[in-house]
Amino acid sequence: MIPATLQLAFRSLSNRNFRYLWFGQLLSATAMHADMVARSWLVWDLTGSSTSVASVLVARAIPMLILGLIGGVAADRFDRRKMLMVIQAWTLLMHVLMAVLLLTGVIELWHVYVLAFGLGAGMAMNQPVRTSIIPNLVERKDMFNAMSLNSIAINSTRLGGPALMAILIAATDVGWAYVWAAGAFIVVLWTTTKIDIPEKSSKLPKGNPLSQLIEGFVYIGRHRAILALVLLGFGPLSIGYAHQVLLPQLVEEQYGRGIGLLGLLTSVGAVGGLTGGLYIASRKELSRKGRLMLLAALSYGLALLGFAGATYVWMAFPLIIWIGMSQTVFRAGNSVTLMELSPDRLRGRIISATLLDTALSPVAGISAGLVADQWGVGAGYALLSAGCLAVVALTLIIYPKIRQI
Repeated sequence: MIPATLQLAFRSLSNRNFRYLWFGQLLSATAMHADMVARSWLVWDLTGSSTSVASVLVARAIPMLILGLIGGVAADRFDRRKMLMVIQAWTLLMHVLMAVLLLTGVIELWHVYVLAFGLGAGMAMNQPVRTSIIPNLVERKDMFNAMSLNSIAINSTRLGGPALMAILIAATDVGWAYVWAAGAFIVVLWTTTKIDIPEKSSKLPKGNPLSQLIEGFVYIGRHRAILALVLLGFGPLSIGYAHQVLLPQLVEEQYGRGIGLLGLLTSVGAVGGLTGGLYIASRKELSRKGRLMLLAALSYGLALLGFAGATYVWMAFPLIIWIGMSQTVFRAGNSVTLMELSPDRLRGRIISATLLDTALSPVAGISAGLVADQWGVGAGYALLSAGCLAVVALTLIIYPKIRQI
């Protein structure tokens, strides 16, 4: 017999359509983390520079700044399931090309940049489309649970996936990580074909896409609560998330270890993320989401500051667990609150605005990388911590009522 708490936590999976979407998310997240470990280690191995690692992330983020917003308009206009299939086929192609280049031994740094750009294009379109589908599949009362399960899917793959990928890379070649990622996306494509999306309650009429994009930004600007939620995301989702750029340097220079520890730290961070996701998913409802998000963003910034002084390996483990938990709680609360405050006809465009948080993360990453290369990895973490905490303070100044959401 399944305990009542687990039944409550995973209740959205009783919905057939959401179950297929969730399983696809699970596999695509696995592929994403395989790419994250493989690409960061590959670039570090080729260049020995955290700045170069961050530069590849910039290449991936550039299309997210542009296509993410276009993806939001498209998510409000077109068949979301068909869009997902096209996006997933494109992402599959990017992984196949990386695998071929690596396994044939012809890979060069510029290849990594170009394919990172292509992968970023797929990611940019994917997030607003996939997130916008969820309210069309589950009831409003289960929205928070569904978003929490998405976080659980992502973090469960981080729990063992990066460590296994590190073992695979160490035992064979980086290219096999991309073979695995390509195989995962073949299955993701299949799960998407099984989803039956009910007719949307409202559909964006044909018109000028630029005008429709501007309409979304005007709506955000006129609704201070939504504006504050988007702004607050720049803390843990943009500045804070960039800390992963520094992990290879932290592992090799500060702790004198290799890719094994890098994969282990990434996996251990998922323990916190999984804990945060299970906590939120097991609750029927969550009050004071604004305060919870502020607390999560604040604790994220403080944990980054702790990394600045983490001179011993054992100190890194509790810190990265705390970072994972804070990020999951914040992301789930932020996404659900935005969807609750957004009308269906604008949901894709409002969700796409949050892509700016993720897309600008490499800007923070390359800044921290430059500081780390010059003054040490601890200084890089201190910079990210200061930026994250500054965003929290700025949000409270601009919209103090966020605590009442």
